[in-house]
Amino acid sequence: MQGINQVLKSKSFISLVGNGLGAFLGVVTFALLARVLDKETFGPYLIFLAIYGIFETLRVGMVMNALVRNLAHCNTKEDEQEVIGSTQFITLLLTAIYIVIILILYVVFKYLDVFTDYLFFFKWLILIAILSAPNNYATWYLNAKLKVAATSGIRILNQLIFIGLIWFYIRQEGTIYSVIISNAFAHLIVSILAILMGWSGLQYLVKYTFKKITEVFHFGKFSMGTLIGANLLRSSDTFIIGSSFLGSAGVAMFNVPSRLLELIEMPLRSFAVTAMPQFAKLYADKSYDSLRYEFEKKAGLVFFLLLPIAIGCFVFADWLVIVFGGIRYADSAILLRIFATYMVILPLDKFAGVLLDTVNKPNLNFYKVMIQLAVNIVGDYFAITLFGTLESVALVSTATFCAGMAFGYYQLYNQMGIRLGNVMRFGWQEMKLRSLGIINK
Repeated sequence: MQGINQVLKSKSFISLVGNGLGAFLGVVTFALLARVLDKETFGPYLIFLAIYGIFETLRVGMVMNALVRNLAHCNTKEDEQEVIGSTQFITLLLTAIYIVIILILYVVFKYLDVFTDYLFFFKWLILIAILSAPNNYATWYLNAKLKVAATSGIRILNQLIFIGLIWFYIRQEGTIYSVIISNAFAHLIVSILAILMGWSGLQYLVKYTFKKITEVFHFGKFSMGTLIGANLLRSSDTFIIGSSFLGSAGVAMFNVPSRLLELIEMPLRSFAVTAMPQFAKLYADKSYDSLRYEFEKKAGLVFFLLLPIAIGCFVFADWLVIVFGGIRYADSAILLRIFATYMVILPLDKFAGVLLDTVNKPNLNFYKVMIQLAVNIVGDYFAITLFGTLESVALVSTATFCAGMAFGYYQLYNQMGIRLGNVMRFGWQEMKLRSLGIINK
């Protein structure tokens, strides 16, 4: 009983539950929209999310990992306030630059009379970027401080408000405008809460220093490039499919099984979120042997924990896509089975990137993601040109993640002596120890 209580009280378990509920609500939201919007409306909304996701990735990449890493090195409250103020300054600066770029693109596209069907996106992209800034910074700060319950709570609240507003608006009119308005209001409400709770970092904005800003920038420039590349990696399929003869309907068909990947990405994010601050602390203390062991143990453990989920997605693919997207998406079950083949290596790939950032090698993580992006774009182009099917595009994803994982572990071996064999061995040992501990207690 004591073993079970320890598991239930651990930060990893709390994060897993919180992210699990968050992922479930994300699935509910996606399934609701897939049912009430036709494919010709749903497809453009997915493109809107992909565009906004690129910008949000820019902010996350420049700020979040740098915030986690720098707070781990802080010894005083004054140091913490300088880090928070400096990272908040960069967050607001990036938001301002983004707004200027969007305005310029809007004017240019309108003048050239191109992308006319998507011009209405621009004002909403600007508004949501502003409204989401305090909300998103709060999640980065709470993550860095390992306040797992609060981090999960703020994300879940955002999704609950979004779902409630979607339900309210869509009963009246099932348009893309009603969905985007709901998204904007959800961010507004949660951002107000973050400011009132003191999680937004705005109160320390005056504490910024140019020295800290420079430190964050030099670390964050590679981390930002890495996450933008990772976002483009996810979005490139959407953009390439949408611009091909497969069109918006193809985007919708491809994204239903893609979103089901959250079944495995949800617990993966939970473990990565709680592992990174611990890795950063061990590296700051120069406990390199302990860091190597903790990485190999945790990466292997998560691999074995998530393996059954990948197998379940493969076996029950037909049922899952129908429950998730409705009978209209039954043909996408084959895509989910293809995705399940590379789900297995996602934990190994994700943890490799986390450790490269932690040991102050964000440039190598950036190169890893660029390799994956190149493989994916070139592969997608040839897949659509030669075969013209969604299945061929899905198969490219397996090659993409295999290439990234191979590069990542080659670099980790050179930098830290990490061995993939040890990841499997120590991970399985940890899996057996935890299982036996729960059973025996």
